[in-house]
Amino acid sequence: MAIHVRELTDVEQTKIEQLTRSRMAPVRLVRRGWIIQLSADGEGVTAISEQVDLGKDVVRHWIHCFNADGLAGLDDAPRSGRPYTYDEEERREVIAKAWSVPPKPGGDDVPPTCHWTLDQLQRELNKEGMAIKRSQIRRILKAEHIKWQKPRTWLESDDPHFAEERGPSSSSTSNRRKAA
Repeated sequence: MAIHVRELTDVEQTKIEQLTRSRMAPVRLVRRGWIIQLSADGEGVTAISEQVDLGKDVVRHWIHCFNADGLAGLDDAPRSGRPYTYDEEERREVIAKAWSVPPKPGGDDVPPTCHWTLDQLQRELNKEGMAIKRSQIRRILKAEHIKWQKPRTWLESDDPHFAEERGPSSSSTSNRRKAA
């Protein structure tokens, strides 16, 4: 028994024509478009499989998918994969912590930072009871397009006369000429 696609609607015909002429669509979708177009033109499965360089079973599969679901049947089906290590609530907690202001360190030996680093985030989340690795924090933040900082610190002097007492800059630093 010969298999062919059902009658195409005007919208479907237009979309299939666009798909077959597309230079930007993925090759797999363009091939599926050609399968539907050739079948609508009256070609048989054997002729279509030779023209698009796919097996007969593959051609039959895409014709069945199109007949059942229309244009949506040509898209790839969702695939199963490894489940997320951390559920949505834990991911939200990591993102919320990344958007918050980092705590100031307790001792005077470490100056405060203005942005989170991955190591700081890991330490804080571990303190709060979430055992999460630095690499997982990085993946979560990268998926949300959240930037993190490399460790940066700055020092401030409490001495109001610091600039005067420290003396001139090093001799390797060139002096700017004063404007006339």
